[in-house]
Amino acid sequence: MRVFSAILSVAALASALTAGACKGRAPADSRTEAKQLFDSACGKCHGSDGRGGVPAAEGLAPPRNFADASFQASRTDAELRDAVVNGKGQMPPFGKLFDEPQLTQLVAHIRSFNPKK
Repeated sequence: MRVFSAILSVAALASALTAGACKGRAPADSRTEAKQLFDSACGKCHGSDGRGGVPAAEGLAPPRNFADASFQASRTDAELRDAVVNGKGQMPPFGKLFDEPQLTQLVAHIRSFNPKK
């Protein structure tokens, strides 16, 4: 399992660095960048539609479904950011992969899956 997490982290780092290489983007581009960051680091487990996916291994829980209104209502932005930075449960930490603006973009993108919006 640790090898799997390490592989995911390395792949996410490479994708995140590529996606975030250009600074000074317009606001519309920040939404595009947020989607690219999410798809490269989070989408592999949570799906590009944010609805979760299949467990990484037998016996593990499936990744969170960000399109679940009760999940969205039960988490603050700070809690979502903390989960990305430090990991949670079987999710590895991604804190060293993203700078503060990218973390803010990721949280906003996770919020965009909320069906109550």
